[in-house]
Amino acid sequence: MPKHHLDKRASQLAAAGEGESDELLSTQGLAAWLGVSTQWLEIGRHKGYGPPFQKLAPHQVRYRRSAVLKWLNTRTYNCTSEYSKRRSA
Repeated sequence: MPKHHLDKRASQLAAAGEGESDELLSTQGLAAWLGVSTQWLEIGRHKGYGPPFQKLAPHQVRYRRSAVLKWLNTRTYNCTSEYSKRRSA
């Protein structure tokens, strides 16, 4: 799993992401929540390191809140040694 700048605050972002679990978020809405650019999310979709998404139409991508929270929780660590162990596994 590639290391990203949001790994350090993944648990804080997950806590701030409370809302309807089935809510579908736009790329712009998710970028605002995560504090990243829309381009980062677009590149993440293409390269496979971003949060899971759903393609509703050729130019309409949405992110289910519950899937993003689950993705953030997989990026949450208690200490740096825990992060190193997961990366090498």
